[in-house]
Amino acid sequence: MKQTDTKDSEEETTIAPTPAVENASVRRPRAHYIDLVRGICALSIVFIHTCFCSGGSYVPMPMQSISLLLDVPAFFFIAGMTRAYIQKDTILTQLFKLSMIFVLLGLLCNLIDGEVTWASIFRPLFLMGINVSPLFKSVFDSYWFVPIYACTIILGGVVIKHTGGGYIMGVTSLIVLTYVLSFGGLLNFSGYSFLGSKLEMLLFPVASYLFGYWCQQHIIQAEVHKRRKFALLLVFVACIVFRLCYLCEGSSVYNLQINKFPVKLPYIAASCLSMAGIIFFVSDTLRNRFFEHVGRNAIFYYAGQGVSASCLFLISPYIRLEWGIKLLIMFAINLALAIIFSESLRLVYTALASAIRVDKKAFLRRLLLHCRLSKAEE
Repeated sequence: MKQTDTKDSEEETTIAPTPAVENASVRRPRAHYIDLVRGICALSIVFIHTCFCSGGSYVPMPMQSISLLLDVPAFFFIAGMTRAYIQKDTILTQLFKLSMIFVLLGLLCNLIDGEVTWASIFRPLFLMGINVSPLFKSVFDSYWFVPIYACTIILGGVVIKHTGGGYIMGVTSLIVLTYVLSFGGLLNFSGYSFLGSKLEMLLFPVASYLFGYWCQQHIIQAEVHKRRKFALLLVFVACIVFRLCYLCEGSSVYNLQINKFPVKLPYIAASCLSMAGIIFFVSDTLRNRFFEHVGRNAIFYYAGQGVSASCLFLISPYIRLEWGIKLLIMFAINLALAIIFSESLRLVYTALASAIRVDKKAFLRRLLLHCRLSKAEE
């Protein structure tokens, strides 16, 4: 999942002056390749939840594990890439937008269900959870990503700000080492948390975020052959780590879902394959309007797919086919519904945000006019 910078900051952003331009700001165009890979990742979540929600009863475990190769760690990796590209701190803006989108989602779900409570407003407002009925089971199950993402951009931002980006790979390596020691039984950090998020679930997203920041600065902008060599090296290391995990734990390492909650070393190794794929294939020449649109609105699609995946539980019993054919049909239905719900949520949010912005400007104009009239009367 995130991937969730504001539209204004992504489309055209002022970056920090370089040594060659001391007193002038440099304007960067929008990074379409970041939008594209973020859009692909957002739609991969739709496929994952097709496999695990309604598909939990008929999709075999190997297929479910394959679907997790392109999972939420890729969102954190891309969020780090975005942070390095725009060179601007947008943490507060992202947190506000994140909370308001899920406040709106919770309200809409409760209105459909016919019951609105104060908890449905205040819990997502403070990123404490989302109150919805069992009808929207996937909305509730998907919400775990939201506080993790909030904590990740906070911790990642602190590391970037106070190290100047100079020790990012050191911090990332230390985090990965922590998981290695934990997997070997030499370290246990399951009892610790940050802002309510358990460290065993949080540290790997932070490492992915910082790794994405470092790769955007040092690898993705490098020559193609160097970038691809680095990606292949990352694949090689990930495969070696996964093989060692297999030798230690046996076939259980292939079930990525049980290694995801909480995060364990096999899931980290598998997730590195998606990051390597992004590094290998990403290019300024890659363009696709649909994926870029989804990438620019990834948080709306993450929220909307929770509603669409919930609908699959009602549809699945009526489709009795071979699991492969059924999975393709259910994914097509899930994708279509996710687009409808996500775009509807985006339009409602945009309309409300525009109305609030207009009212705020009108209020400020009236206040300024009142001040001027008061001065004139004096």
